Amino acid sequence: MNTRWLKLLAFVIPILVVGIGFALTQISFNNTSNISAGQSIFLTQPTFTNPGSCPTDNDVRYLNSGFSSLTWALTSGAAQATSAYFCIDNQGTAPDFPSVAFSGGIAAGSCPSTGSGLVWQPPSGVPATLPAHTATSTPVTIGVCAGSNTPAGTGPSFTVAVT
Repeated sequence: MNTRWLKLLAFVIPILVVGIGFALTQISFNNTSNISAGQSIFLTQPTFTNPGSCPTDNDVRYLNSGFSSLTWALTSGAAQATSAYFCIDNQGTAPDFPSVAFSGGIAAGSCPSTGSGLVWQPPSGVPATLPAHTATSTPVTIGVCAGSNTPAGTGPSFTVAVT
């Protein structure tokens, strides 16, 4: 072999050995992730009739979508709120901390109201904690009223969110 090639190999081989050794200490890999929802809240269809008690965990009456809208028939300036009821079931594997919130054409307050719009009262019966695979024993109650200065006719739409 030519001495020039021998010198080149003598120079290149140590560089390759060091490079491969360094590369073996630098291991990397790509990651993907799949985050599951921490809450597995299911509800019964809200209704204006108080069921008195709630179905047990995993009952077929619990849904997480496909609810029918409620049509609230409210009287302007009524002394008491019109109530609707639903039950909550935690079908997940960890405890949940349920909350109920309203949004849209409604404001928080108390009934009777002298305002000119819809008012929702703080919901009752929402547990602070709902253990895994547990349903509420009694329904959650939400109350809505129309202020005494609310004009007659079709009222505003609003949304109830349970998380």
